[in-house]
Amino acid sequence: MDQLIEKIVEILKQAGKIILECEIDKDKIIQKGTANYVTQIDLEVQNFMVDQLRRLVLESNVITEESADNQFTLEKPTWILDPVDGTTNLIRGYRHSAVSLAFFDHQKPVLGAVYNPFNDEMFTAYVGSGAYLNNKKIQVTKNQDLEDCLIAFGTTPYQRIQAAKTFHITEDIFRKCLEIRRSGAAALDIVYVACGRVDGFYEYSLQPWDYAAGMIILAEAGGLSTTWQGTPLGVLAPSSVLATNGFIHKKMLDYVNH
Repeated sequence: MDQLIEKIVEILKQAGKIILECEIDKDKIIQKGTANYVTQIDLEVQNFMVDQLRRLVLESNVITEESADNQFTLEKPTWILDPVDGTTNLIRGYRHSAVSLAFFDHQKPVLGAVYNPFNDEMFTAYVGSGAYLNNKKIQVTKNQDLEDCLIAFGTTPYQRIQAAKTFHITEDIFRKCLEIRRSGAAALDIVYVACGRVDGFYEYSLQPWDYAAGMIILAEAGGLSTTWQGTPLGVLAPSSVLATNGFIHKKMLDYVNH
């Protein structure tokens, strides 16, 4: 399995190089919805990754953001890919985007990897072997009081009708926590919980490719991710996501359901 992780790291580094070397052609940006864009970079990274992953594990299934041919099943070995998490950031030159990849086999999580090419940070985890940032083991914080916690959140910009609920929750949390952050890249938010940069993250609705890799890495770092109802996260349909160091999970569940 070490060889598989090594291959994944190599592929993600190559994908990151595509992101760094490409210039965005603003005439070719496709708007799929409110604040929901796809660029030629998303498509180029996706095409490269899908080709490499299917070579790596023959006859594997790839669920990916920019495909109309997704087979939402884990019946065979399955990759869940976001070629560029944080596309709006990328378009605006806000250097906070990542390639996010999870692998499932026999319907169970095997590994997760999230790579931010802008600062060359590679988050990886293989189930049962811990979580790592650039080969150094990481773990969540042990903060238990919200007053000591830095909390990240997402606004679900594609569903702005939910904004009032999200910001009401955020106002309540802001009154109790150390500070609030909103980065625009959910995969990075979740792995930031894993490495202790933030203590928790929540978003009303995310797609599986936004959180599948992050939830594996977070679990291996000692953290916890669930739906807002406290139930286990699935990876075949959109879901609310609450990701924490575990110590504040119940408190955060109370807030998001208030």
